[in-house]
Amino acid sequence: MKKIFGILLILIIAALIFALLYFKGFGGFGKNSGDGKKNDTSTSDSVTKDEPTTEAAKNEKAAEITVSGHDYLFNNEKISLDDLAAEISKLDKETEIIITSDDTAAKNTVDELTDKLDELGYKNYKKVEK
Repeated sequence: MKKIFGILLILIIAALIFALLYFKGFGGFGKNSGDGKKNDTSTSDSVTKDEPTTEAAKNEKAAEITVSGHDYLFNNEKISLDDLAAEISKLDKETEIIITSDDTAAKNTVDELTDKLDELGYKNYKKVEK
């Protein structure tokens, strides 16, 4: 009698464990375990507008120059100071110029750039460190 009762108890416990796994979906088992949470909104649907990622892009009358080491980057291209001066000369004098310098930027390289901007008559610039 004790043997039958023990086997019956083991079967009941196994059935409870199976039901728990099946209905609650622990460990990837159970109903709808592969479905995941249903969300009809995709990422592209939830974004309402594209926002500019840089300060220069936020302001249409802005130009961004990045100084890295001894190099100048303008419009995602490495450029010399003289060529940069020629490009900047095409801009309006009221254009805001954002100078972004990273950790490797040489101080004298940034100073040469600001001196050139002063020489060209551009006073509306600001320095930003990454």
